[in-house]
Amino acid sequence: MGVRFQYGRFFAALLVAASMAQAAAADTLLPRREPVRLALIAAGPLQAGLEVRLQPGWKFYWRNPGEGGVPPRFDWSASRNLATAEIAWPAPQRIGIGKADLHGYTGEVVLPIALTANDAGKPIALDLRFEYGICKDICILREERLSRILPPDAPIDGRAAATLARWQAALPVPAAAAGITLVSRQAVPGRLTLLLAAKQPFGKPDLFVEGAPEAWFGRPELSLSDDGRQARFVIAVQPAEAALSLPLTLTVTDAGPRETRRAVELTVR
Repeated sequence: MGVRFQYGRFFAALLVAASMAQAAAADTLLPRREPVRLALIAAGPLQAGLEVRLQPGWKFYWRNPGEGGVPPRFDWSASRNLATAEIAWPAPQRIGIGKADLHGYTGEVVLPIALTANDAGKPIALDLRFEYGICKDICILREERLSRILPPDAPIDGRAAATLARWQAALPVPAAAAGITLVSRQAVPGRLTLLLAAKQPFGKPDLFVEGAPEAWFGRPELSLSDDGRQARFVIAVQPAEAALSLPLTLTVTDAGPRETRRAVELTVR
């Protein structure tokens, strides 16, 4: 397990070191912005989203990218009249690449962005420098610059509003609101065991754990109770001491009967 962890860190370092050459090579072979297309969409003056469309086979990283991945980085510092830009993350998929796990998205994803202005009566001029990684047979680290002006009296864009509403519905909800609770947490160096209970039985649950920046959490080993209302996850952790650290953010995804999906989030303090 330690070898996999070291390989993941090495891969991340290699990806960063080679990113300029890889991106240049990719741009030589592919049209601009392919195999990914990015856009800032807006439903109104304070409701925006980053739309990511991927060609088949390509993957885009979640905020916690998994083993060896690089999380997206957002720089809004060149924007004008922007007080805050709060990014929300739809629940990720677990995507296997060889023996490693990537946490992210395929096809399309929209990251909703809640904006606040320094002066509500003036336009917000969004200017985003965006660094991100995408993977298929190779992994590429790229940088884009996106801009958009949002007047304070901008009318609601119905199409963008519908798109944002669809992806807002994919955001994890508080676990308590969905009837999911943490029953117990057991931690020893190198291993974390979490027992979750649900009012509605689990179908095919998965668990994504976020902790200390240096921590790596492996693919959980899952066991369900006979009635499906309890799920026990055993997770390998590197470095070993990180298993004892708090807080932890837990994101639980589940596919129930007829492939209905739910996603919840809770914090262990």
